[in-house]
Amino acid sequence: MTRAAYYRFTHLDVTATETKQKQITRAIQEVHSEKHFDAYGSPRMHRELISRGIECCRNTVAKCMRMAGIQANRRTKFRISTTDSNHDQPIAPNLLDQNFSTETINQVWLTDITYLPTKEGFTHLCAFVDLHSRKIIGWKTSRNIDSELVVAALDQSLAFRSPRAGLIVHSDRGSQYASEHFRSRLAVHEIVQSMSRRGNCYDNAPMESFFKSYKTEEAQMIYETHEHATRGASDYIERFYNPRRLHSSLDYRSPIEFEQAIKEPLLVGAL
Repeated sequence: MTRAAYYRFTHLDVTATETKQKQITRAIQEVHSEKHFDAYGSPRMHRELISRGIECCRNTVAKCMRMAGIQANRRTKFRISTTDSNHDQPIAPNLLDQNFSTETINQVWLTDITYLPTKEGFTHLCAFVDLHSRKIIGWKTSRNIDSELVVAALDQSLAFRSPRAGLIVHSDRGSQYASEHFRSRLAVHEIVQSMSRRGNCYDNAPMESFFKSYKTEEAQMIYETHEHATRGASDYIERFYNPRRLHSSLDYRSPIEFEQAIKEPLLVGAL
């Protein structure tokens, strides 16, 4: 190859690389501008681009994000304890002991309550997550933080999943979960209750992780009304978190995508 040909070749190569990086950068900017996606760092951004048919490597995505000044949005998060463990209701043993490994869905459900700030006061969100798939299988909001809230969220989860007897439901020691109302509902469905140790958030870490993601990725930090907060929760859970949010623990798949993948072999085997 002559020197002139070599320089023409290298120039074309550089031009092709620059063109590809510009394409990836534009795609990153588009994803980053979408609601909820601005909290994606380079690992999730890379997998999101791949899912949208854009060929790229993780290092290139990280480089393009850095050069474009795009970072994962880390909104200021707040944590107000919703746990009232100063009661004389029965306390269930900690059956998980921070062992969050499962073999299938409907083996362990986690649940907790968080506050959503509104201009009318706080709205309380109770959610149930399947530990195996990280899918939110039931949730409810209320102006009141009481047993009615957690039972309503539990009932929604039961209607959606219809689990077998022996399912473990793990929560903190809050009075809502220790109430006779909640415990009796578990007993009717032969569900085994488990509770974290006092003041130990790590005993329910995956549930805490969901609320952390919600507070980080949900753009609306202070809602106008209780109804607005409820619509915000519905939008985040049903339109983003369950069907679209990529989880590193699920090999960068969404909860719904993960569950579909594990159900397909079962359907094939039944044919």
